[in-house]
Amino acid sequence: MKTTHSFGIDFIIRRCKENKKRALIYARITVDEERKEISLKEPIEASDWDSKKEAVKGKSEAVKSLNQHIEDVRYRIKEKYRTLCDKEMLVSAETVKQAYLGTHTALKGHKLVELLDYYYKIWEPQLKPGGFKNIKTTIEYAKLFVGLNYACKDIYLSQVDMEFMTNFQHYIRNNPMKGYDPCEGNGLGKHIQRFKRIISWAKEIKWITADPVKEYKCSMTKAKRKKLQLQSIVAMEQQCFADPAISYVKDLFLHSCYTGFAFADAMALRESHFEWELDGTVWCKIYRQKSDELSAVPVLQSASNILNKYRQRPGFEENGPIFPRITNQQVNRCLKIIQAVCGIPFALTFHMARHTFAKTIALKNGIPVTTVQVMMGHRKITSTMIYAEVDEETVLEDTAGWQQKIDKKREVVLAAGKIGTKLPPIQMPSL
Repeated sequence: MKTTHSFGIDFIIRRCKENKKRALIYARITVDEERKEISLKEPIEASDWDSKKEAVKGKSEAVKSLNQHIEDVRYRIKEKYRTLCDKEMLVSAETVKQAYLGTHTALKGHKLVELLDYYYKIWEPQLKPGGFKNIKTTIEYAKLFVGLNYACKDIYLSQVDMEFMTNFQHYIRNNPMKGYDPCEGNGLGKHIQRFKRIISWAKEIKWITADPVKEYKCSMTKAKRKKLQLQSIVAMEQQCFADPAISYVKDLFLHSCYTGFAFADAMALRESHFEWELDGTVWCKIYRQKSDELSAVPVLQSASNILNKYRQRPGFEENGPIFPRITNQQVNRCLKIIQAVCGIPFALTFHMARHTFAKTIALKNGIPVTTVQVMMGHRKITSTMIYAEVDEETVLEDTAGWQQKIDKKREVVLAAGKIGTKLPPIQMPSL
């Protein structure tokens, strides 16, 4: 993003403290009213300096050589200023001075697009396609932004600062990848969050010495995660559908309500994932497709009934997947019909079954949150705590009988005749 600066170079002298008749020549750099000075370390007689011509008076060879040196310094400082502008780096009196002195390390080093490509190369093979998909979009946004706003289609990492982040956030908000799908709210916040993670990673691998955007904030709204209540689950269980595809999606969804499996995990489920205890307990242990974390769930009878139905279907192979393959798009279409027929007041998504398992099936039935963490396959307890958030229904349940408890305590107080009892006066010590 091109920026115009006021720039000037003046040569001045400063008298020596030990001898006021002698002076040193300085180059004064001014950028946008900021000033920095560089000593040429050339002592002269103060009376020999021509302040108007910014040169030493005289025609001797020594004077001519010194004046030529002054012009050479002027030229090299201008060259460093042009270099900073052409590379669209931070331009100030200090950076021009550093560039001239050869200490401006940012003239070297890594660039942003280089970092984005390297991050893609390292992390794309390590993450599941579903987990890397959004990171890929964030990288595309960053490349488009840099390509549109910087002449060289790239910038040095030293140029990524708070102003860059502000402009980047504005760009995403006003230039969505899909014109019909605006990127704002939490979606925008997630892109900023992922980009900050990439910059933070650059610090981890020593490409930069400090994270320049660590303090940048993009507010996000805490989403209220929808889940089904038990009555909605029962209503769905009782509802029959003539279309086999819709009936199958209903079973898939209900199975995940009782196990907490994501769609990809349900599709990957096989006989080998089950273990039987001597007491009859059946465990389903599967490494989650998204995080590769172990999810260990004791199988409820409600889930077992659905599993047995599809283990006994024609064409089922012992080592093959239990549930027939179906696309996510087909599932979403069927869920819209199920939601409308069952009278559920909000749009259904398959991931909502996972929320339902955590809150309605597990936490609300006394299962500790640490146990739910293991069953959900979460790496961090903070991920599980999202499902344990207190909502209006929880408040109502926890405060059930509140008034009755107060009334009983009131009766105890009245029966004890403690109303109107005066406390003895407090004796204050004499001064």
